[in-house]
Order: sequence, then C-alpha cells, then structure tokens
Amino acid sequence: MPTIASTNGRFFVITDCVPQVRAAATAAAAGGTLAALTAATVAEITFPEGAFADVSACDTPQAGPTAWFATYNGGVREGCVYAIDLITKQVWTENANRAAAWTRFVLAAG
Repeated sequence: MPTIASTNGRFFVITDCVPQVRAAATAAAAGGTLAALTAATVAEITFPEGAFADVSACDTPQAGPTAWFATYNGGVREGCVYAIDLITKQVWTENANRAAAWTRFVLAAG
C-alpha cells in the first residue's frame, strides 16, 4: 500500500483512492488509524517538497491531493464526513451520501 509520511512522522497519507466508507479500514490495513485532527494539529500536516508530484489525483471535485480523516476538534457533524486538502490544509465537511460517490486518499496517524 503506497504511503507518504509527514515531515514530523506523526501522520501519513495512503495514496490509494478509496471511497469514504473504506477510509478507516484502509488506515488500519496500513498500520494506523484514521486521523483525528484539531485546529492545532492541522498545522503539523506538512509533507516533503514535491511529495505528491508523481501521485495521480483521485476522482473528486477538489483540485490537488485530498484525503479523508475521522474527526475535527473532537467531533463529526451529523450526516457529514471530513476531508482535507493536503497542500493548502483546508478542512471541509461533505454530506456523507454525496461523498460516497468520490474517492480520496486517506490521512492516517501512526
């Protein structure tokens, strides 16, 4: 399973494109857990320069590498799932039903 580690080693990205319903199982299969983020830990999500240059983006309406993660500031809005742009660090929620149609990378914690 292809992965890219963050510069501090706390997080890693699994670059397989998976639907959100498979995100937690994909993280577990790679030896981690689906990342739980806070406003403070988002700043820690940095990757080596050009880490995603040779990785194909997933089928998603967002440009660039995006990943699923578990919770933000300790919670999950009802009926929603979380995603993050791995370059800009923008966090957003999506309707869980709509998100099932898209694939993204998985942001995991080791």
